[in-house]
Amino acid sequence: METGILDLLVNGSPMAAFAGFLIYLYRTQQSRMDALTDKFQEQLEKIRKEYKDDVADLRGRYDNVITGQNSEKERIKDGIEEQLKDVKASLESIQRGVSALTIGHEVVKDEVMSISKDVQTGLKLIQAMQDEAKLRDIAKGFKS
Repeated sequence: METGILDLLVNGSPMAAFAGFLIYLYRTQQSRMDALTDKFQEQLEKIRKEYKDDVADLRGRYDNVITGQNSEKERIKDGIEEQLKDVKASLESIQRGVSALTIGHEVVKDEVMSISKDVQTGLKLIQAMQDEAKLRDIAKGFKS
């Protein structure tokens, strides 16, 4: 085939030579385009790989931040729960103290009421004694 093309170029018209040049130019351009396309595909694949690596790295950092936030939230929640338990224990202690104070107050109130009755009874006895003493004094005044 090469001898036929060579013979055509040498013995053929200028148009045949131009056609041969165009064929040669087309083939060289096509091989350049193929090489350029292959190089572009390689660069594109490299960019995709870098993108995937960047996304994986970003996901890793995001997961670390989320894990840190979740552990901080758990730590705060546990701290609040502990404080609430302490407050609850304090309130229960205060409630027991108030109940004991109320019961003690009731006992003291009953004792005060009993003492008050005893004092009133004593006062009535003293009043009766004073009345008897006055009557004796009056009776002595008549006898004399």
